[in-house]
Amino acid sequence: DSNPIVGKLLKLKYRINDVYRNGAPGLLPDKSDKDFVIGLIHNIRKRDENPSKIQLEECNKLWSKYDN
Repeated sequence: DSNPIVGKLLKLKYRINDVYRNGAPGLLPDKSDKDFVIGLIHNIRKRDENPSKIQLEECNKLWSKYDN
Protein backbone atom coordinates (compact mmCIF):
# COMPACT_ATOMS: atom_id res chain seq x y z
CA ASP A 1 0.00 0.00 0.00
CA SER A 2 1.32 3.44 -0.87
CA ASN A 3 0.04 5.04 2.35
CA PRO A 4 2.63 4.49 5.13
CA ILE A 5 -0.05 4.54 7.84
CA VAL A 6 -1.97 1.77 6.08
CA GLY A 7 1.25 -0.20 5.73
CA LYS A 8 1.89 -0.03 9.47
CA LEU A 9 -1.73 -0.91 10.26
CA LEU A 10 -1.53 -3.93 7.96
CA LYS A 11 1.58 -5.12 9.81
CA LEU A 12 -0.31 -4.75 13.09
CA LYS A 13 -3.26 -6.72 11.69
CA TYR A 14 -0.88 -9.49 10.57
CA ARG A 15 0.69 -9.58 14.01
CA ILE A 16 -2.73 -9.94 15.64
CA ASN A 17 -3.57 -12.71 13.15
CA ASP A 18 -0.37 -14.54 14.09
CA VAL A 19 -1.34 -14.50 17.77
CA TYR A 20 -4.78 -15.87 16.83
CA ARG A 21 -3.25 -18.70 14.81
CA ASN A 22 -0.19 -19.55 16.88
CA GLY A 23 -0.99 -18.19 20.32
CA ALA A 24 1.36 -16.29 22.58
CA PRO A 25 2.30 -17.02 26.18
CA GLY A 26 0.11 -15.03 28.54
CA LEU A 27 -1.81 -13.28 25.77
CA LEU A 28 -5.39 -13.88 24.78
CA PRO A 29 -6.14 -12.16 21.48
CA ASP A 30 -9.22 -9.98 21.36
CA LYS A 31 -11.31 -9.92 18.18
CA SER A 32 -12.21 -6.29 18.84
CA ASP A 33 -8.51 -5.39 18.46
CA LYS A 34 -8.47 -6.82 14.95
CA ASP A 35 -11.83 -5.20 14.11
CA PHE A 36 -10.51 -1.82 15.27
CA VAL A 37 -7.44 -2.04 13.04
CA ILE A 38 -9.45 -3.24 10.03
CA GLY A 39 -11.89 -0.35 10.53
CA LEU A 40 -9.05 2.17 10.51
CA ILE A 41 -7.60 0.67 7.35
CA HIS A 42 -11.02 0.86 5.69
CA ASN A 43 -11.54 4.51 6.68
CA ILE A 44 -8.15 5.54 5.37
CA ARG A 45 -8.50 3.67 2.07
CA LYS A 46 -12.14 4.36 1.24
CA ARG A 47 -12.77 7.71 2.88
CA ASP A 48 -9.27 9.16 2.72
CA GLU A 49 -9.63 9.81 6.44
CA ASN A 50 -6.56 10.05 8.68
CA PRO A 51 -6.73 8.44 12.13
CA SER A 52 -7.27 10.72 15.11
CA LYS A 53 -4.70 11.15 17.84
CA ILE A 54 -6.79 8.90 20.11
CA GLN A 55 -6.93 6.19 17.44
CA LEU A 56 -3.16 6.37 16.95
CA GLU A 57 -2.63 6.09 20.71
CA GLU A 58 -4.84 2.98 20.71
CA CYS A 59 -2.73 1.53 17.88
CA ASN A 60 0.41 2.12 19.95
CA LYS A 61 -1.18 0.21 22.84
CA LEU A 62 -2.02 -2.65 20.47
CA TRP A 63 1.57 -2.72 19.14
CA SER A 64 2.76 -3.08 22.73
CA LYS A 65 0.15 -5.72 23.53
CA TYR A 66 1.00 -7.86 20.50
CA ASP A 67 4.76 -7.24 20.48
CA ASN A 68 6.69 -10.49 20.28
